Amino acid sequence: MKLKWLGTASILLEHEGTQLLFDPFLSINEKTFRPDISELAAVENILVTHGHLDHIIDIPTIIKHGDGGTTVWCTKAPGKALISRGISGERIRIIKPGDALEFPPFEVRVLKGKHIRFDIWQIVKTLLSPRMIKYRKNLSYMRKQNKANVEAGETVIYDISVSGEHILLLGSLNLEGNTEYPVGVDLLILPFQGRSDITGYAMQVVGRLQPRKILLDHFDDTFPPISSSVRTGRFVKKMQRDFPAVPVICRPAGSEWIV
Repeated sequence: MKLKWLGTASILLEHEGTQLLFDPFLSINEKTFRPDISELAAVENILVTHGHLDHIIDIPTIIKHGDGGTTVWCTKAPGKALISRGISGERIRIIKPGDALEFPPFEVRVLKGKHIRFDIWQIVKTLLSPRMIKYRKNLSYMRKQNKANVEAGETVIYDISVSGEHILLLGSLNLEGNTEYPVGVDLLILPFQGRSDITGYAMQVVGRLQPRKILLDHFDDTFPPISSSVRTGRFVKKMQRDFPAVPVICRPAGSEWIV
């Protein structure tokens, strides 16, 4: 199976001719990786973890560039937002935790997730940063879009099985307290953005899930000034000390792996 990180939380999986695209987003930062829209438009199934703008805002553009065969799988809030932006309801399939989806050879279970909670220091640091002035045009755009693209407590996690491999894909760095998640998956796709204490926060997730391998994403600066380029070195070192048998994949956006 091929796996490609396309920036932010966007992941492309491919196996035996079937492609699944998760949380597509085209960076608004010219200095970061921006995927080829034709590559995204060729995918027949887009799966969304939640309704924030950096997970759904570019889906209408992607569909516009496609051949008309794309289906979007999402919860109610992002579905409503996408319809308001002109996507036909026939293209959208509303999902909920507990659903089982089949895209042969992929089998996907929808699990209840939870969005990361931004801590006070992270919020203050972001608001007081000179980047708020440098990227003020972006900020105005994002303020407007945030009103239309809401998470609404509907974050989901995808439990993916294919050819004996087991992948758990998170769109935000948090877990729901009362949900039973699979332990010991072959690969945990872990977003790494949104906390000043992100290493400790991520380690709690790792400790609960006990994955065999970790892929970090979402640590790039694709929607400044809200996003930032997050250093991953401390987390990698912490993993090497506490979980030495669990490799952490941390490479630039646009990188591709064989899983």
